[in-house]
Amino acid sequence: MSSDRYLLIDAYNVIYATSDLRKLMHDNIDSARDKLAKFAREIHDAEAVRVALILDSKSDKLQVEYPYQSKRFEFIYAPIALTADGVIERIVRRVKQPELVSVVSNDNMVREATRSSGAMALRPEEFFDWSRASTVQLNQMANSRSRSNNKNFENRLRF
Repeated sequence: MSSDRYLLIDAYNVIYATSDLRKLMHDNIDSARDKLAKFAREIHDAEAVRVALILDSKSDKLQVEYPYQSKRFEFIYAPIALTADGVIERIVRRVKQPELVSVVSNDNMVREATRSSGAMALRPEEFFDWSRASTVQLNQMANSRSRSNNKNFENRLRF
């Protein structure tokens, strides 16, 4: 891992800790995951933070998907023998600069392991606050670009 900031999300844990996402989860697991990813994408886009949603799976091997065709935003599916918690703990233990890593989880053991490794542990509410602030920041940047692009065109060439 380079010196990028990294956001790891204990995806199903956060989904179950959030009433709106939990309701979606009962109807369609992919919809809940995708809605959580949209919140994370706001942070990714506003602050250029690398994002990984860590998910439990029934596969024997670790699998990675890039839902937005960017290597900086990924879904990591944990092998059944390890679980998402185990993947998060291994990543945090192995990084050279754990102070650049934030982990979102409502699981106290994951949060404690994160803090003991030197990374930052966030509760789901803090993550959603960060996402909302990132949305505001993105809107302000878009409005600023729009205003600068709307200047009157003036032809200064003499014919």
